[in-house]
Amino acid sequence: MQVFIPQQQIQVVQSVDVVVAGGGPAGYAAALASARSGARTLLIERYGFTGGVGTNSMVTAFASGFHDGERMVIGGIFQELRERLYQQGALLKSAEFEPFDPELLILQQLKDLSEAGVQLRLHTLVTDVVMQGSRIEAVIVESKSGRQAIKAEVFVDATGDGDVAIRAGADFQLGRVSDGLMQPGTMIFAVGGVDVEKVPEVHTMRGLSGSARVHVSGKRHLIIEGYREQAAKAKAAGYLPHVPRKNLGICWNLPGHPEVVFANFTRVPLVNGTLAEDLTRGELEGRIQVEEAVAFFRDFLPGFENCYLLRTAPQIGIRESRRIKGIYTLTGEDVAGVRQFGDVVAQGHYMLDIHDPLGKESEIVKLKKGTSYDIPYRSLLPEKGPENLLVSGRAISATHDALSSLRVMAISMALGEAAGTAAALSSAGREAPGALKVEQLQNKLLANGAILE
Repeated sequence: MQVFIPQQQIQVVQSVDVVVAGGGPAGYAAALASARSGARTLLIERYGFTGGVGTNSMVTAFASGFHDGERMVIGGIFQELRERLYQQGALLKSAEFEPFDPELLILQQLKDLSEAGVQLRLHTLVTDVVMQGSRIEAVIVESKSGRQAIKAEVFVDATGDGDVAIRAGADFQLGRVSDGLMQPGTMIFAVGGVDVEKVPEVHTMRGLSGSARVHVSGKRHLIIEGYREQAAKAKAAGYLPHVPRKNLGICWNLPGHPEVVFANFTRVPLVNGTLAEDLTRGELEGRIQVEEAVAFFRDFLPGFENCYLLRTAPQIGIRESRRIKGIYTLTGEDVAGVRQFGDVVAQGHYMLDIHDPLGKESEIVKLKKGTSYDIPYRSLLPEKGPENLLVSGRAISATHDALSSLRVMAISMALGEAAGTAAALSSAGREAPGALKVEQLQNKLLANGAILE
């Protein structure tokens, strides 16, 4: 059955140089970089706040990937935000896994965007595009204000799902080549009432500092992992019937409040993040797993005896969805082999971290200390589709296994900074992003503190 919508005229409510769709890590960095480069920039975000998976999915920690064990490999906007959060006591530094306060992250990002002159449209969703030949003329947005159009010279798709790109005709891939399955979703949750002093040292991550306990404001904090034996005992006793994981996953404290612990423990397989029905099922199944997890924590984990459910994430966390087909597709071999490219615009050091689509054990390939891989500019440019579009974040052109590394927030911010800078330069030069001289882009990124080698 179909319904037909009558042809209609849609009001153009804004016209800018650069539109960034999506206010997650990549979108925040893209909008900030674009505005700082002199472009009139509009950031469109469907929630009432920025941060993406770091806030709406409560992945409130920067995984590694920005440090290779010897030096930083990501600078620029990411490093600036990291330092500002640290100075506020809102981030635990370890250079391996760094928890942050999501509320202070939102506040800092909104301040940064405002100071740079970025225009914001929150509570707004990009739903379609208007094409003019080979270019996007405008995006169609929906909000409480109704259906509206916004024009720009250059567009950056930072939706995480390639929403703008696919509506503009770009080709894409979903999941692994063999069966199209994607990494599972996770419902992050937080518990209160934890006594970190009772947590055994053997189950803590030590990080580069060699210390299992990070001090903030005179309070000790922990990053907790493992507990495979306890999980097995719990399952044998009838606990965790819907939780596929065989270990704790990873848990971490809220900076300044060690009694609050965030947990990346649940796994919801077979969730396609581009389908509303799958996301709905994921929300329901994820929260059932959370209920079971809290009971397990109380009865089996030292220090968690009196814990209680504080909150669940507003949205299930999605690791993987659409990946555009770009001029160059980054591969797992490129990542594992720490390949270098002449048109590098970002680097990463995060491991290949493939969570099994069916919820089983993860496949992990760590990179050698002191190494990093390049991400080429060509992977941000759709091979087919509009000439005035760049893609950033986890939807860039990469294989299923390469995505498992580059999807983390620090790398997404580096990609966003590259895309936003390229968009501003392209708009100023009245040229398509694909025609931009990569040396010009690289010089601009380096001048702004990015690390490209």
